[in-house]
Amino acid sequence: MTAAHNPRPDDGGDGGREQGELCAAATDLVTTALKSLTPSPDPEPGSVVAALEAVRDRLAEGRLRIAVGGRMNAGKSTLVNALLGQRLAATAATECTMVVAWFRQGVQNKVRVQRLDGRAYDVPAHPGGGIPREPGRLGSPPDEIAELLVDVTSSELTRRHILIDTPGMDTLSGLDEVALRALSRADALLYVMPHPGAGDAEALQSLRRQAGSRMTAMNVLGVLSRIDELGSGTGTPWPRARRVAATYTTRLTGMVSHIVPVVGLLAQTAGGDEFTEDDTALLRQLTDVPPDVLEEALYSPEEFAEWTDGPLDRAARLRLLDLLGVYGIALAVGLLTGADGRPAVRGTGALLERLREESGLDALVREMDERFVSAADRLRAASALQSLDDLTLAAQAVPAAREAWAALRSGVTALRRHPLLRQTELGSALAELANGTLPLGDTETAALVALATGTDAASCLRLPPDAPAHDIARAAAREAAHWRTREASGPRAVRRHARTARELCEEFHFRNAHQSG
Repeated sequence: MTAAHNPRPDDGGDGGREQGELCAAATDLVTTALKSLTPSPDPEPGSVVAALEAVRDRLAEGRLRIAVGGRMNAGKSTLVNALLGQRLAATAATECTMVVAWFRQGVQNKVRVQRLDGRAYDVPAHPGGGIPREPGRLGSPPDEIAELLVDVTSSELTRRHILIDTPGMDTLSGLDEVALRALSRADALLYVMPHPGAGDAEALQSLRRQAGSRMTAMNVLGVLSRIDELGSGTGTPWPRARRVAATYTTRLTGMVSHIVPVVGLLAQTAGGDEFTEDDTALLRQLTDVPPDVLEEALYSPEEFAEWTDGPLDRAARLRLLDLLGVYGIALAVGLLTGADGRPAVRGTGALLERLREESGLDALVREMDERFVSAADRLRAASALQSLDDLTLAAQAVPAAREAWAALRSGVTALRRHPLLRQTELGSALAELANGTLPLGDTETAALVALATGTDAASCLRLPPDAPAHDIARAAAREAAHWRTREASGPRAVRRHARTARELCEEFHFRNAHQSG
């Protein structure tokens, strides 16, 4: 198997965005090492140079790599389409759903097939863009494909991020390794669950072990993807969905930072471009049906598909099911009639806006911004430093590279003293919290999770975003004193992580006490 391809987005006029402090510092370290190695006449450093260039190029991307993962049939590709604003990922049970796909900003819609043997070629995209749906259009069997590189021209999300759609973690033999390798190259993860349970806890633990120890609550956000299927299937699913999300956020402490409920199919349609005025006209025909009759017809997708007494023919009913599902159809009809007590929605644009609001998609995007985008510099720098750690043995085996590598390692060690990178050392504490091997009470658990997942000093210390420096310094001093006490006694695992927490709080105190004078 060849080394993994390192997808870079076409610039699209946005690739030169300014780096954050941490990524800029990491880039300087790698650039200095490359200057020391490149002039060498010795061919041995070649592989090390190529690996360092890959890290440098990754830092230069300027975009977070956000993977979408989960178990089979969790709704991953549907969520990808919702975020992209188009049906670009294959959602049917086809060969395309068994292949890793990178969605990135490009100057034209195209699909490149990257094979495991290193060969690459382009295939025609689906009309309108995205992965071809028809079997055999990829030109190679799925088990011979490393990944698909899908260039997108019209997605707001791909201007800001690279999105990675992965096969289910329990797909056919031979695919898990490919998916896990893609996940290990991501900066953050959306973990998709239709109905969370013990299997998801096991899957997340397995993912962390196999795809990289960085995958913890620091950079993993859970998505409850099919809340319309919770409960009885009638009425609003949101109260129950919020309770389930809150319960499993607590149960998966250390594994995910938060769980966001979403109506996946509704989000895909409301955020996309397939729903038309004709579809609104179909829904309007249902507004004349007595509510009790329509409710009975929408008892299940099968009932609605076979509902011959209504005003729509079978093709129209199947189209609405494909776009909205039974919950979405009922919701849309209610919006058009004003059944929620608000004025009836007028026009397709207004309908889609309300459906998007009701899908939970906007709430998910806000959560991604809060958890991932605000921490992008740290997440991307941590990924780069992990890649440099992985290169250690290869570099030490090349005599000509040892001096340059020693200088690089020294610089990396110094960079890791930055408070926001010290947080990554608490990743193992989050993993131990997740598997129940770190004995902390609820208060200490909450404090440690905040320290590990906060995006700045205030959030790490559970203070308001506008907290002044002197308040941050006082809170950091209190937290440092607490962790100093825990460092002096108790189980070894607690003492080890208490030391990291104490040092992080002391750094916050020093920086903010100095700032406040």
